[in-house]
Amino acid sequence: MDQPLLMSRAEAARSLGMSLRHFQRHVQAEMPCVRSGQLKLYRRRELEGWVDRETDRKGVRRQLNRIRVEEAHIQFIAACRNGVALNKHGRKYTKKAVKDLDSSLNRLPSWIRDKYLDEITDPDFQRVIDDFKGEAPPLSSSRINSIIGAARSLSRWAQKRGKVTTKLADDVQLPADDSTPRKRIATPGEFAYLLDQLEPEDALPWALAGYATARSQEIEYLDWPEVDFDNDVLLLAEDDEAKKSEAARRIVPMVTQLRDRLYAEWLRQGKPRTGRVCPPRRADNKSGCISLNALQKRRFPVWEDFGLEPIGMQDSRHTAATWLDHARVTPKVASVFMGHRAPKRQPDAAPITLGRYTHVLPGELERARDQLQRFLDEREAEEAGRSFEVGEP
Repeated sequence: MDQPLLMSRAEAARSLGMSLRHFQRHVQAEMPCVRSGQLKLYRRRELEGWVDRETDRKGVRRQLNRIRVEEAHIQFIAACRNGVALNKHGRKYTKKAVKDLDSSLNRLPSWIRDKYLDEITDPDFQRVIDDFKGEAPPLSSSRINSIIGAARSLSRWAQKRGKVTTKLADDVQLPADDSTPRKRIATPGEFAYLLDQLEPEDALPWALAGYATARSQEIEYLDWPEVDFDNDVLLLAEDDEAKKSEAARRIVPMVTQLRDRLYAEWLRQGKPRTGRVCPPRRADNKSGCISLNALQKRRFPVWEDFGLEPIGMQDSRHTAATWLDHARVTPKVASVFMGHRAPKRQPDAAPITLGRYTHVLPGELERARDQLQRFLDEREAEEAGRSFEVGEP
């Protein structure tokens, strides 16, 4: 019996020895079809031509551009460091971003790293995600998202260089957010008292985070030319290595508490014209930047010895956002102040809030309840007084 000239998608997939879903994702776009109403039919000779293009004359799949994940990882990171590989915005990766990409790709299991790029499917990455969540203890959702994001970045680089034809980890189910809200928020008086317990040069990074909303990398790369004592402002994220995004580069006013600490440190360093505001503490430091993680580990015990609850750099930044919120600074202005893109208001949407940056200061909820109760009691007394005056003869 003669074979049919035209086949449906399901028949075409079976003839190629693959599932319908795989055919739709990886083959269908390359196949010209015959339409009959809503039916799409594919010619056998077109399918045979696709097979021929995928194989060489000896029937062996072409190996010219095939590369294993482990080797692709090495080449990709080298391209990132050389400025050849660009991020999705078309800009060079920062040193910190390259370090994060390298660390995330190293976390992929060996059975994935040993595979060729063009052999990996989305179910493979879904298995990786599920295995990470099944570990004891399970990997955090943010870390898993970083690993999958790094794989997608690798895929984007490899696609443009003919090493793979499809996107990696494109259709996977990422884990639900399991991050815990930050609860360590200090009142202005408490924050100032915490800083007073440290040496001035040690307290300065916390002051930059709490009073100027500076991120860790912005503190590390802040130079003296970016501190303007005449106009009492700071220029944050001027260095490319300090930028998280274009919105991160911003001018922040210096409040008195921060200006006094910055000016004292400037005098202590001999009124330098250039150099880091927070220089590294070790003479053999090759990065030229202070290690804030090491500083926190060394100084947290100081607060604990005084019976105080330590506060981290990021919590200090969240503290600054909370102060802005309680000062009734609009979310749009606060977002710009924090170095984020301004939130967009959708028609008929709920009012914009700082969301992840808004916290309740210690005792604030109880104070608000007491204030409301006093207001209700006073209004009830006033209404009772007016009723008595109206009823008097």
